[in-house]
Amino acid sequence: MSCVARGRSLFGAAGAEVGILQSQLGEFPLVGFFANGEIAQHRLYGYTGVLTLFTGPIDTA
Repeated sequence: MSCVARGRSLFGAAGAEVGILQSQLGEFPLVGFFANGEIAQHRLYGYTGVLTLFTGPIDTA
């Protein structure tokens, strides 16, 4: 999930954050959505990004 203010206007180029993820984690299916910031307890934050990775079992064979 990424704040709608992130992106080209924040990083200067479209897809900058995805490029960082791909350079560190490799190519993998990625889905997400944009939101208008983040609400945490009694505060509203802008320019936030949340990344959650789901992994499967490790093949030990």
